[in-house]
Amino acid sequence: MKKYFNNTILVIIGLLAINLLISKLHIKWDLTTDKHFTLSTATEKIVKKINKPVKIIVLLEGEFPAYFKRLHDETQDFLSDIRDLNPKIDFVFINPLEKGDQYVQDLIKKGLQASQISVKKSGKVEQILVFPWAIIQQGNQEIPVSLLTQSFSRTTEEQIQKSIENLEYVFTKNLDLIQSNKNKKIAILKGNGELDDLHLADFLKTLGKKYRLAPFTLDSVQTMPVKTLKELNNFDLAIMAKPTEKFSEKEKYVLDQYLMNGGKMLMLIDAVKAHKDTLMYHGKTYALNAELNLTDFLFNYGVRINPELIKDIVAAPVVLKVGQTGNKPQLEQFPWFYSPLIHPEQNHPIGKNVDMIMMDFVSPMDTLKNLAKKTILLKTSPKTQLIGVPVEINFNEIGKKPDIRKFTSGQQILGVLLEGKFNSAYKGRIHPVKTNKHIDENNTSLIVISDGDIIRNQTDKNRPLELGYDKWSKIKYDNKKFLLNAVDYLLDNSGVINLKNRERKLLFLDKNKIISDLGFWQILNTIIPLLILFGFILGFNYYRKKKYG
Repeated sequence: MKKYFNNTILVIIGLLAINLLISKLHIKWDLTTDKHFTLSTATEKIVKKINKPVKIIVLLEGEFPAYFKRLHDETQDFLSDIRDLNPKIDFVFINPLEKGDQYVQDLIKKGLQASQISVKKSGKVEQILVFPWAIIQQGNQEIPVSLLTQSFSRTTEEQIQKSIENLEYVFTKNLDLIQSNKNKKIAILKGNGELDDLHLADFLKTLGKKYRLAPFTLDSVQTMPVKTLKELNNFDLAIMAKPTEKFSEKEKYVLDQYLMNGGKMLMLIDAVKAHKDTLMYHGKTYALNAELNLTDFLFNYGVRINPELIKDIVAAPVVLKVGQTGNKPQLEQFPWFYSPLIHPEQNHPIGKNVDMIMMDFVSPMDTLKNLAKKTILLKTSPKTQLIGVPVEINFNEIGKKPDIRKFTSGQQILGVLLEGKFNSAYKGRIHPVKTNKHIDENNTSLIVISDGDIIRNQTDKNRPLELGYDKWSKIKYDNKKFLLNAVDYLLDNSGVINLKNRERKLLFLDKNKIISDLGFWQILNTIIPLLILFGFILGFNYYRKKKYG
């Protein structure tokens, strides 16, 4: 009997040792058909080329609800995978609340905002702070990484699901960023009445953390077109942000040949002039054809922006004074149908996990048949009305019930990605500039959006506010995230942006069923492992008795 008892003890010790060894080795097999749990080629390439120590501090530690615990575990699994791939990467999970109030305040000053969630303890619901952030450190550099993909239109569980799907993308993108030498150059086009630096400040500040930026004026095209083209060709991307002055044929030719040389462009164009600032101060403004002389230029590439305005039932609010109580004005929000709210297309990396964006005085676009591949990025709701110009726009229509019978124009295209083979806009035409080498066709990429204000940040006391934040309604839209994705897509050669399209179906437990069947599952999860263990012990003893009896 003593012999059997000793054998049993040895078996138990052996099983515990094997279990401990497996837990330390971080071994797993990806049995999913689309390899959700396998690192992408882009991630492996970026992780492997890290040659200096990187430390990742994850602030997601503590007692959380099950859905936040899932985000914690998935983050830990991913970081373990990349650490196995490159030992120079290390990570640690900490609870910032245990570090003291000063540590928490320092995090908030850095822009790492906490999320407040409800936790049930001892039958009572308590509010606790969670910091769903990670901090990537390499030398003196530090990059905060948001682990929570926030969206006001989704439930908490859906946000967690999107956050888990987004983990590989956000970490890979920022690991690439922290070791980047800013080798990509972006030209901010000037000279045709584009937005000034104050109203581009927030976007350019964010963009400058990853890319090298420089203003580029087209004024010199009139006297030195060949030199201007040569200098523009040194840039990987050119951004045209709401031009208001007519383009000459020489300027258009330089931009055309820049594209034909493989340059990329992000064009944010208003086909109609309508000033919202004038509208806010005077109660009315006049919408006129912008006449930028770009119609034939864009038509050749496969898009046309029509000089009309769109009114959309799904619209952002405008805040107006409706009365006065003592010294305090009474403010009220009204839907402003000239400011459509657009939910970007979710089946493309540029719009993936991007919430509503706000646009102002937008125009409809048509796509035309040519060699370039076209992907629609932005569309209105089906309930729209097209307004011809010139027309007076007046605040008097605010507060009036809209006539739905007039909103019958259907969905309108507002943003298009064109990529692939392009024909020159001057193919078969007289060239306004004589160059040593004219290119008639080439492969490149171009994004055209029929709204210049999509990139315009508001100001307060002559200081720029965050792009997408409306100081009147206090609502924050996702304009910046969308435009950053657009730039990343145009300049991405590693395929990192495509990680946004990786999806993982998370199956959440039925909370009501858990509560009703709690006792059964607790007993089952306790007894079954014990029965398996005793069965193994009895079988092992029976085998020894039969063999050596």
